[in-house]
Amino acid sequence: MTDKKTAKPQSEELHVYALMFFFVVAVAVLTWLIPAGQFQRIKEGAMTKVVAGTFKLVPSNPQGIYDIFAGVVKGWEQAAPLIFMVFFIGAAIRIMEETGMINAGMARLVSKLKGKELVAVALVTVITSIGGAVGVLANPAVALMPLGLLLSRSLGYDPAVGLGMIYLGSYAGFNVAWASPSTVGLAQSIAELPLFSGFWVRVLFHAVNVAVVIAFLFRYCKMIRKDPTKSLTYGSVAEKPSEESTLTLEEFTWRHKVCTVILLVGFGTIIYGSMNWKWSISQFSVAFLIMGVLIGMIGGLGVNGTSKAFVKGCTQMVFAGFIIGMARAISVVMSDGRIIDTVVYYMSLPIAATGPVVGANLMYLLNVVVNFIIPSGSGQAVTVMPIMVPLADITGITRQVAVQAFQFGDGFCNCIAPTAGTLMASLGIAGISFEKYAKWFLPCLMVQLVLGAVAITVLQMIGWTGL
Repeated sequence: MTDKKTAKPQSEELHVYALMFFFVVAVAVLTWLIPAGQFQRIKEGAMTKVVAGTFKLVPSNPQGIYDIFAGVVKGWEQAAPLIFMVFFIGAAIRIMEETGMINAGMARLVSKLKGKELVAVALVTVITSIGGAVGVLANPAVALMPLGLLLSRSLGYDPAVGLGMIYLGSYAGFNVAWASPSTVGLAQSIAELPLFSGFWVRVLFHAVNVAVVIAFLFRYCKMIRKDPTKSLTYGSVAEKPSEESTLTLEEFTWRHKVCTVILLVGFGTIIYGSMNWKWSISQFSVAFLIMGVLIGMIGGLGVNGTSKAFVKGCTQMVFAGFIIGMARAISVVMSDGRIIDTVVYYMSLPIAATGPVVGANLMYLLNVVVNFIIPSGSGQAVTVMPIMVPLADITGITRQVAVQAFQFGDGFCNCIAPTAGTLMASLGIAGISFEKYAKWFLPCLMVQLVLGAVAITVLQMIGWTGL
């Protein structure tokens, strides 16, 4: 028996809220060390642009203890529309789950494709990737992992294939999303670009990215069919079939069909509204609220059931939503301390020296590094975009390319960063160790990172604005 007096306490990882607060404190300290500076700005249409060559030093405004806490409150206030949109998205997703439409639809798909296992893997991966591309499936992918494992078992594969169809599929879309309000939409709103501008280029990126993931999964499926000992879970508990190792076919009722139509019409409206009606985050929240209420009522949850699912969905998103507020506090303190323009100016010097094409790739690399520190896509957007937008203006990088550098940098490493809570939770459900997974997925990640660099290079060379 272990002596309680001699037992060493287990080390605990620093909570992400504490980490973000320490960032706020660190930035406040920098306001005492970095000279305050300012660029001139001009209005061009809807954009407020930084004028290159106009940087000058201004009186400093160092941030004290009170300013640190005031910055946190101000950051949450400024991020409130986005935070509440995240709540409404979470509520709508939870309502969809409780109606059974997602489980029934997946089960029916697999039953129709018996004997065509690779086709089923591809279709499920494409479906989950579309969910990721429109911002529905990212963190909520964890909730679908048990279904993914049952799907994989029913197709005759191991838990890694289930992880691939659900988690890697969702993030194959989310990492290059063309209609995710919390990543590309947020980054574009900070960059003062029309929401979801550059739509078709990002749809192309999505198609290429999901094709890379499917090819990776196909190769693995064929390998473990040929040699089961190559499975990531060979010999483990996760590999042994349980009493519930086959998928139970649920009826895809008329309610599920109508709810699916509502979902498709809702997202179609969001995309059309953002591109043609200049919709903002508030309109997205309204759309998700309407979708959630309609799906809950038509899906048979009733008034109370819909309300309970709504609250549960919001609760699941509290963690992610409040990270956004904490991240916004960082830029608030930098702005109030008048050091954002100074940081931008000195960062612009090496980028200007290398040119906009290489500079855009340096932005991409910077965001890859930041992603390991701030795994939240929306949190990273509100942290880096206030710096990257003026940096792009004064170095000749288009704002749309700057948004893409953020999106690629934030996105691809979501599938391997140990700080990504959704990944670690999904691996835990699948019974796969992080070390084995990382070694397995690394070749696919390298392909994605290289393709991302090629895309950034080409887009900057052609001066892509997405307008």
